[in-house]
Amino acid sequence: MNWQRVEKTTYGFAIFVPEGWVEREVDLRNSPWETARFVDPADRRHSVIVFRNPVGPRSTAAEVALRARAALEATGFGESAISDAEWGGRAGVRLDCAKRDAGRVWAVREYFAVSDGVGFCLGCGSAAPEEAEPMFEEMARTFEVLPAAE
Repeated sequence: MNWQRVEKTTYGFAIFVPEGWVEREVDLRNSPWETARFVDPADRRHSVIVFRNPVGPRSTAAEVALRARAALEATGFGESAISDAEWGGRAGVRLDCAKRDAGRVWAVREYFAVSDGVGFCLGCGSAAPEEAEPMFEEMARTFEVLPAAE
């Protein structure tokens, strides 16, 4: 798979997405902290959203993930689990959950890290989670918090 790097200096991050993926308008109804949204125009089973928000100087990635889990559970997601995860070269946590309906699944994997009072979340969603897992892991591994945002 070939990758393209998309830098968002305004928000202090860079993300690698598969070549051919396109950036869509952010959906501020989804979250006022949404800063980027990427999809494969040929395969709507996968998408990625990046969130960036102030979280306070003492907040941890685990605390941010717990708040996100509560919000997701309120919209019907279950089967949630939070685990330690390194992503973008920093310590953080990973939240996994899923919403099931009529034999279908929408699985969400969100990576959280906090840097100097700023929370970053890489939110990955897929209707084919096993297929998407290696791709999402690579996106998380290569995610960059840019020096100006630290």
